[in-house]
Amino acid sequence: MSKNDEKPKRSKPKILTKYDQFVVPRLRDIPVWVREGLTDDEIAKRLNIHIWTLGDYRRKHPKFAEALERPTKWETHVYPRLAEIQQWFQEGVDSGVIVKNLGIAPATWYEYIDKHPMLAELVKWSKAVIISRVETSLLKAATGYSYDEIKTIIEEDKNGKKKTRIEKVNRYMPPNPTAMIFYLKNRAPNEWNDRREIIIDTKAAELERKQLFLDMIEADVIEAEYEAIEESNYTEDGFEESDA
Repeated sequence: MSKNDEKPKRSKPKILTKYDQFVVPRLRDIPVWVREGLTDDEIAKRLNIHIWTLGDYRRKHPKFAEALERPTKWETHVYPRLAEIQQWFQEGVDSGVIVKNLGIAPATWYEYIDKHPMLAELVKWSKAVIISRVETSLLKAATGYSYDEIKTIIEEDKNGKKKTRIEKVNRYMPPNPTAMIFYLKNRAPNEWNDRREIIIDTKAAELERKQLFLDMIEADVIEAEYEAIEESNYTEDGFEESDA
């Protein structure tokens, strides 16, 4: 049989699976549905497949899994509110309150600090700013300062017409001794700390005690002061003089 007599082989038609028929044409629509907040069950219904089939396709087809990937709370709850987080820290708001304001768990908050340097630097910088403000206020209280006190005074004339007068008075706040002590103890602890170290030379003290003992032994007479006490017998009626 010659080569010319050979019949060309026909390629078998490709059998389309449900994935090819229902999922592939909608791959661009799926991320939109995810952003709209549709659940996996609702997406499965739109694709005309069973929820179990959706799970199977997610494992087998990376593109489908990527399309179904939902944004993390970092993208939806934290990143859009970085400016607010900075403001809260500068106002002295506790991190526990910030976590509640963001609607995330404390563990998630610390996880995002570890994962996202942007958030870690923001938290560090914001805390440094508020600490610097407190230190400045403490130093101001320790050294004394002047300030303007503004009063709003409402006066009434003879005709009963009320007039508002603003009065500004310059006042002076003297240095606060408690603030002075606290600042100095923290800024110069070596000079202002209450703790004092007492160094006892035990070796010198021991030699001094030994020499004193030797001097007492070598002395001919050891003088001692004493007071004679007269003995007496005690009875129920009182004291009775001794027979001696």
